[in-house]
Amino acid sequence: MSKIFLSITNEVTSIDWIAHLTKKIKEQYEWSKLPVEPDSYITISDAQNSSLYCSGNILVLGQGCINTKIHAGGSLKVNGIIRGGEVYGRAGVEINQAGSESGTPTFISVPSDQKITINKVMEGTTIRIGNVKFKFLETTYRVNAHLDKNEQIVFA
Repeated sequence: MSKIFLSITNEVTSIDWIAHLTKKIKEQYEWSKLPVEPDSYITISDAQNSSLYCSGNILVLGQGCINTKIHAGGSLKVNGIIRGGEVYGRAGVEINQAGSESGTPTFISVPSDQKITINKVMEGTTIRIGNVKFKFLETTYRVNAHLDKNEQIVFA
């Protein structure tokens, strides 16, 4: 796809090559229609420059995740760090440490009826609960965030 759509090239594209690309796209489309496993989960040690999608819980047991996109249909628990990237937990998020001293943008989000718990949050980390965002401007410890009845983030 990058050969045709994402770059400017002087290279000639043949009909056979386009047919091959079309076949690959059809294969990917069919694969994407597979039903989601309802009781799935992911348990890993670490992740770097990755994308993780799961209909259930995701547990990161090791050092953590760097520049990773995570979508958990259940809860997300990271025993280590989240540095850079975006994470989402449908049933809440629990993280040991988020962000970096250099202020690398790190985004953590949950639905409006869930909470975010982080032991240490570094500057540049943004949390989102429902549609409400909060960006940390300094290192903060023991964060327990949720929305109150007025749709405001409360730190308990």
